[in-house]
Amino acid sequence: MLAFALFGTVHDFFVSILTIRHVRSTRTLDLTWRITAHDIEHALENVAPLKLASAQEHPKADSILVAYLNEHLHLTLDEQPVTWAWIGRELDGETLYCYLQVNGVDPLGTLTVKNTLLQDLFYEQQNLVHLEREHRPVRSHTFVQGSGPYTFTW
Repeated sequence: MLAFALFGTVHDFFVSILTIRHVRSTRTLDLTWRITAHDIEHALENVAPLKLASAQEHPKADSILVAYLNEHLHLTLDEQPVTWAWIGRELDGETLYCYLQVNGVDPLGTLTVKNTLLQDLFYEQQNLVHLEREHRPVRSHTFVQGSGPYTFTW
């Protein structure tokens, strides 16, 4: 166990939380993704050592993260695929917050989400998605390994 203490934190659960908030006044979907930082660094270590928020942070850390997130998050709005834009990220302790945005979103009919983040590495990985819309109850879905896309309907 001492070896684990020296080389990283061991944890018993593997969870990410993606909050998708529809903001009617700006016609956007604002996405905030909470991810355990060392898990995503581990997933990408064969691409590059990210070393997030350190003096040795990889100079292309953002583009490496964007490529990985693009591979694992797919959104379809009213049966039309949409592309999200990278806004930025911040690290708070062991939690990496990634901020994404979809522009030009009119009132939602359906939003289909496919979220396979880290499921290629951890079979226990669960990815919670919360959909928030003004004056509506929060809708949620949990993706586990092997889950297909899920459609939120308003």
